[in-house]
Amino acid sequence: MTVQTDWIEGLSKFETLDDLRRSDFYLSDHGRILSFLQTPQLFVNEGASPRLNSFLRVVQWNIEKGKRFDSILDIFRNNEILRYADVVILNEADYGMNRSQNRHVARELAERLGLHMVFGPAHFELTRGTDDDLAVEGENRESLQGNAVLSRYPVLDAVIIPLPVTFEPYEFEEKRFGRRCCLWVKLQLRQSCLWVGSVHLELRNTPRCRAVQVRHIMENLPGEDREAFLLGGDLNTNSFRRGTAWRTILSIFRILFRPAAKVQKQLLHPEKGLEPLFHVLKQKGFFWDGLNANEETARTVISTLEESSMLPDFLMRAVKKRLTPYNGYMCFKLDWFLAKHLRVLNGGRKRDALTGIASVEAGRMNWKNYGPDRTSDHVPIYVDLDLH
Repeated sequence: MTVQTDWIEGLSKFETLDDLRRSDFYLSDHGRILSFLQTPQLFVNEGASPRLNSFLRVVQWNIEKGKRFDSILDIFRNNEILRYADVVILNEADYGMNRSQNRHVARELAERLGLHMVFGPAHFELTRGTDDDLAVEGENRESLQGNAVLSRYPVLDAVIIPLPVTFEPYEFEEKRFGRRCCLWVKLQLRQSCLWVGSVHLELRNTPRCRAVQVRHIMENLPGEDREAFLLGGDLNTNSFRRGTAWRTILSIFRILFRPAAKVQKQLLHPEKGLEPLFHVLKQKGFFWDGLNANEETARTVISTLEESSMLPDFLMRAVKKRLTPYNGYMCFKLDWFLAKHLRVLNGGRKRDALTGIASVEAGRMNWKNYGPDRTSDHVPIYVDLDLH
C-alpha cells in the first residue's frame, strides 16, 4: 500500500481531531489510512550478509529525522564500532519529509549499507517541522516519520503495536496524525531467532504515562514467551512531569532546591525509581543491566524547552543561574536496550573468527549531540550479544 496523494491534504485541513473524525473524508478513507500506519514496510537487500560470525553487534540511534543523512551514512560506514553492527534500531526516521530531502531515510541507509529494512510508520507529519526545518525550501511528499529495524540477517516476520495515546499531537503546533508505536521484527540468526523491537515513547506528559505504554508493549509481545527479545529505543526517560504549568513549576522546584549532583545522578539513572516503566519491564522478565552504559545520550538547554514560555522572566533567570553546575545543560539517559532470554558479552569475551574483531562493553558514542554542527541530538548506543 502506498500513500494516497489526497490523504495529506485531507488530514491537514481540520482544526480538531473531532472535526476530522466527523468529516466525509475520514469516514471514507480512515480504514485505509489506519491500515497503512499499522503495516510494516519491508525492503529486502539481496546483498545483505552479516559482518560478524561469532557474536551479534546491535546499535540503537534516534537520528533526529535523518536530517543530516550524509553524516549518518559516513558514520555507519567508517566508525570502528558501528560499521560492524549487523542490526541497527532507528527512531525518528523520516520518509518523504522536506527537512530530510524527501528521502526514505531508513530504506536509503539500508540500500547504501547492505542491510534489509523494516519500517514502521508512526505519524503522518502535517507540517514541514519546526524551527530550522521551516527554512528549508520545498514541500513534503509522503510526510511520514517512524521507527525502523535494519538487519544483515533475514527477516522472518514483523508487526506494529500501536501504543496508548497519552498526548494527542493532532491539535499541537507540530501537527501529526497517527500513534506512537513499537515495531517488532523477527530475525533468523545463525542457529536461533530473535525478536528485535524499535520504540519511541511519549516525551510529553508524565513518567506514569510512559509506564502505561510499556505495559501495553509487554502485554502484546509477539511470538512465544520463551523466545529471545531485544527492545531498543528512545524511551524519553527524562523523569520529569511535563505538559502543564503546574507540572513545570514542580519540575523547576526540583532543579532549584535539590543539590545539582543529586539531580544529575537521577537524570542518568531514571531506572532507580523515577520512571516506573522499568518496574513493568522487570515484572515481565526484561533486564537492562550490562546492556547500557550509565552515561548521557541526549541533552538540552532549558530555555529551548516548550515549557519555558510558561515561566516568568525572574524564574527563568533563577533557573539559568542554577544550571551553572550543569554547564548550562540538562543531560539525560533516554536511549536504552532491554532484553529477555539473551546473554550480553563483556569486552574481549569473544573474538570473531572471520574478522578478528573482539566484543566490546556496552556503551555509547562519545561525540557532540547539541549545537548546529551535531549529527543528531542523540548519540548512538551499542551492545554485543552472544549468538547462541
